Amino acid sequence: MTEKEVGVIGGLTAGLQSSLKLAGAERVIEIDDEKNKDVSKITHLIVTKMVTDPELKEIVQKRIADASMPTLVLGMDILRDMVPTIGVEIVDITPNQHSHKWLSLESDTRCKFVKSGDAYFTSASKKCFRAIPLGWVASWTTATCNSIIASLENGPICALQLQPELSSTFGRTILSRWLKYSPLADTVTDKDKTIHISSLVSVSQEGASVGTSDIIPAANIASCDLPAAWEACGSDTIVVLGDADSERNVTLIGEACTSKCAIPVLTQVHSLESAEAQLNSGISRVIVDISDEASQTVIQGLDNRSLLCLLSVTVTSAGWKIGDKDPISIHHVKQVLEAAPSGCGIMLFMSCDSNTDSNIVADDINALCQSHEEVWVSTQTMPVAMMISLAEKCSASNFVRFPLEGGAPPAKVKGSLLTSKINTRVHPSGMQYGSTNLQCVIPSLAVTNGLVDGKNVIKSVEDHSVVGEVAVIDVDASIGLNSGTREIMKSLFKKHHIRFGGGIKKVEDAQTILNDGAAKVIIGSMASREFLSALPRERVVVAIDAIFHPGSDNEVGVWKTSQGNPISKVISDLCDTAGHFQVTFAEPQSPGLDLALVMKLVAVCKASKATLTVAGPINTEQEIAVLDEMGIECLIPSNILTGVDNEGIEKGKLPLSAAITSIIKTDRIDGLYPTVVVDSNNGRALGMCYSNIKSIQEAVRRKRGIYWSRTRGLWVKGESSGDVQQLVSITTDCDRDCLMFTVKQSGSGFCHRHQQSCFGPATGFDKLIQTLQQRKAAAPAGSYTKRLFEDPALLKAKLLEEATELIESPNADNCAFEAADVIYFALVRCVIMGVDLLDIQRCLDWKSNKIHRRPGNAKPQFEQKKPE
Repeated sequence: MTEKEVGVIGGLTAGLQSSLKLAGAERVIEIDDEKNKDVSKITHLIVTKMVTDPELKEIVQKRIADASMPTLVLGMDILRDMVPTIGVEIVDITPNQHSHKWLSLESDTRCKFVKSGDAYFTSASKKCFRAIPLGWVASWTTATCNSIIASLENGPICALQLQPELSSTFGRTILSRWLKYSPLADTVTDKDKTIHISSLVSVSQEGASVGTSDIIPAANIASCDLPAAWEACGSDTIVVLGDADSERNVTLIGEACTSKCAIPVLTQVHSLESAEAQLNSGISRVIVDISDEASQTVIQGLDNRSLLCLLSVTVTSAGWKIGDKDPISIHHVKQVLEAAPSGCGIMLFMSCDSNTDSNIVADDINALCQSHEEVWVSTQTMPVAMMISLAEKCSASNFVRFPLEGGAPPAKVKGSLLTSKINTRVHPSGMQYGSTNLQCVIPSLAVTNGLVDGKNVIKSVEDHSVVGEVAVIDVDASIGLNSGTREIMKSLFKKHHIRFGGGIKKVEDAQTILNDGAAKVIIGSMASREFLSALPRERVVVAIDAIFHPGSDNEVGVWKTSQGNPISKVISDLCDTAGHFQVTFAEPQSPGLDLALVMKLVAVCKASKATLTVAGPINTEQEIAVLDEMGIECLIPSNILTGVDNEGIEKGKLPLSAAITSIIKTDRIDGLYPTVVVDSNNGRALGMCYSNIKSIQEAVRRKRGIYWSRTRGLWVKGESSGDVQQLVSITTDCDRDCLMFTVKQSGSGFCHRHQQSCFGPATGFDKLIQTLQQRKAAAPAGSYTKRLFEDPALLKAKLLEEATELIESPNADNCAFEAADVIYFALVRCVIMGVDLLDIQRCLDWKSNKIHRRPGNAKPQFEQKKPE
């Protein structure tokens, strides 16, 4: 799931915030009359009270009327106020029938968010509609003689009479469906569950354990920043478990966690008094041991939706064991779980080893918990690989483990989940750095004997440049061979943005490459402060090869450089002489994408205003999206990219179009992306249209201007008119919700009115160059421009004349007038030589990239001698 920013108007309670976090919200912001009034870019909006500010109210009313973006209204009277034309009377509800009660609901099959089930109603539910408004679908209560409408839905708009934050799993499921609303299909995406990784704190009378050999005193946790650190390293929830003798410490640690981090906190309790105190202090839910007979008093005294029922089991080859008892059958374990009240979640605290068959365990869990919607698996000893296997196969959606177990904090486990194409909540608070790069995927082209993957290097660069900057690595030079690649690259540097590396051992070589026009130079083993200080910082990429050291049973595996130095230290030492760092995780024994380390490197780079590029185990669009949200570039080898130059999409490879499609977002109901089309010759806007995933894939594959028509579907520009477009590049904007196609336009132009641009005729330079090109093709009789085309001597004389008049211009108006004459005659010469504005712009860019410049003195024949 992509990041969901939720804005709340009218007040944000702790319960609602926790429920939103559990449901998948990545950022929740409070909006009031004095701040944050601009809600246009907030994908999901919740209104909890009447909006009194006129400006804000008008914005929300339009949003609901347009049904443009997901909006959740908590109260039918609020919806009535927001949609005065809804046409149905609002009436009072009898308080004692629907206040502070769990009521059963029946839902219209067309409802996307609220399905049939049980929900909680409070005294806040005072008014409701007498009937279902036209165009809306509803759910309604069934447990009272006078049923009321519990919810209304219209597209992405949902109004609730119930309290979702108090309705436990049922309420969070509503919020989750609403957050997962897919505008493209106008449906809710439920098929891909999201795996949550929670941090376990095991408490005893002495203190707490979090996966290390040391016991942390409870008072230390209460007074330090450990809970915030667990949240920052990727935890979705904190689970505090302890026996009856350690209940005081559990309470102390639970309260500390609640006060120091925003994620939900769950604690184990052993008495009804303790449970009520914990819930009143801000704990999201309490956990009770279902196998303990004394816990039945707690279970009977609390609402089921506030509970998780815990069962500790040991999985062996002989069967499942509860406590110290002999192994029993799954049937008997299921009988124990059936004692859990309907509507509460189940937490299996499992002990198992690496020899346990994950397929059998997954089948057992599914069989045990088939009557429970919410299944948690908690473990101290389960290997990460087995946990990932269970995440794929069983019904559990939340895994609880020590935050430092096996040297794999939650963020690192989530990296492994993403590598396995399993959805996970990837941006908890503390992990968001925000995308700062306009380009995310950098195709990496390895050149051997002038070829890239068996293809001509020039053709490969042109094919992959459609997504922006490319990296070219001279493999021959890196092993000491002279292949001539650098000579080939000189002409490409003038046309494309290229970072170049491979075998650069001398400062002079790096300077020459930059002087030839390379956007950046990649420095590997020679990177030192002395070497880099002779180069422009913003154009230097330091390449770091990360080596994974697995460690022993008692040692955490770590990544270091080939020299054995911590990667973060290398970046810190060189950040004032290099603006970009490229870290390659290439070890075959590596555990996959290490998000925990990457987060640390991002923080180091951000502090020094440097860019981080990650290369290595990046094989999925999910990983690209995660790294882009963190402001990281992904270096992906060309041999795993497919869909280039009319190739089909090969199974097991990433399409080149994923460089765009994996990072873009839309809040449109139809799932389309606004697309600005510009002319590659001059950067002028030709028109505005729309794209979707399919059209982007086709555009990249065929290198054509291909879009999505809202009436005709896939639209290949020029297919019928002949005004075809050659695709030069696709760029996303900074918010990732708009595209820019840069194209070479042929024929009469982009507009259906047979003109170049939909925004009117060309002016200035564009108009002049078009006129000159038309005169060259067919000039009318008496054309002065034609005379210049045919008389080089006249053109030379006029250029010298106008240049002199420009130098001698007495004022600003005359200077502009004479400069226009000079530009006119200069462009006449350019058209004669077949040069267009794009060629001139490329030369300007190329010249600006030079780091060695001539003195700039006049040539002898033009030098004016100073009077003696």
